[in-house]
Amino acid sequence: MDNKKGGVFLSKQGDFNTPRQTTEFKMLIMMHKIATILVSFFLLATPAYAGSSFQYSKPIQTNNLAGYKFIVLDKDVYTHSNQPQLQDVRIFDDKEQEVPYFQDSSIATTTTPYSTIQDGNDTVITIAVNHLNGFGLELHSDDTFERNYVLYGMSGQTKWYLTEGTLVNRPLEPSLPKKDINWASTNRFDELKLIIHNRDNLPIDLNSVRFSYYLDRLVFKDLGNSYYRLAYGNTAAGSPYYDVTDYKTIITKEPLTQATLGTEVSTQPLPQPPDNQKNFKPLFTTAISALALLITGIGLSLRKKQR
Repeated sequence: MDNKKGGVFLSKQGDFNTPRQTTEFKMLIMMHKIATILVSFFLLATPAYAGSSFQYSKPIQTNNLAGYKFIVLDKDVYTHSNQPQLQDVRIFDDKEQEVPYFQDSSIATTTTPYSTIQDGNDTVITIAVNHLNGFGLELHSDDTFERNYVLYGMSGQTKWYLTEGTLVNRPLEPSLPKKDINWASTNRFDELKLIIHNRDNLPIDLNSVRFSYYLDRLVFKDLGNSYYRLAYGNTAAGSPYYDVTDYKTIITKEPLTQATLGTEVSTQPLPQPPDNQKNFKPLFTTAISALALLITGIGLSLRKKQR
């Protein structure tokens, strides 16, 4: 109410909180501060553990001109990709943004190194294939022979059965030779192990071994003003699908410029949370949730009392 000198007197009941209201308000402020401290402690105490990152990369060397380019994947990529069908392969630009691409394959054949040993009446031929996506072998020899064989794929000490059959080479009967071996597995191996059963015959005198495989290339659009790199080696990455895949047929009809891969660079994987850290987070989440409910209850109680 107004006083005679133009001042304003404060109402004793309308403008001052009662001691009870002041205490409740202070309690609410205190609970809010406790919640803030707990949340902050939780964020600081929890390490920033991330999922598996890309452990390997290669710079992509282009001609710095805009247009569609392709890179041919090499043995380093096949060896260090953590996915059987290269699902973890990505292209990044200089802003660390993913660059859309599609995968295209063609057939290639090469003469490959091999080694042989005798195991009783069997000839064991070991062929290094460097994780290439192979599907065929062809043995070249001037000998006349007919032998049964078994072929395995090897990765470390693990062995996969691929196929078996009969090899035939009869120069005087051109319609009979069957010197090629084919299989359908899409797994990638360090090496192939071919076991030829000679029975009581002499081992085959080989001239060479030809290895057929799918040559994989990635096609992407180069803007002409960016640095690009190929990244791979990520156990958590799934298969990407970009819109450019829908135009694969059209793009591959146009002239494509080949880009090359530089030297491989490896990075240490990010640390994974220990078991006790994994159990630590749910406990804090539960505690904070309970505290939030408590604060909400106090707030509702205060509102009812003020009414």
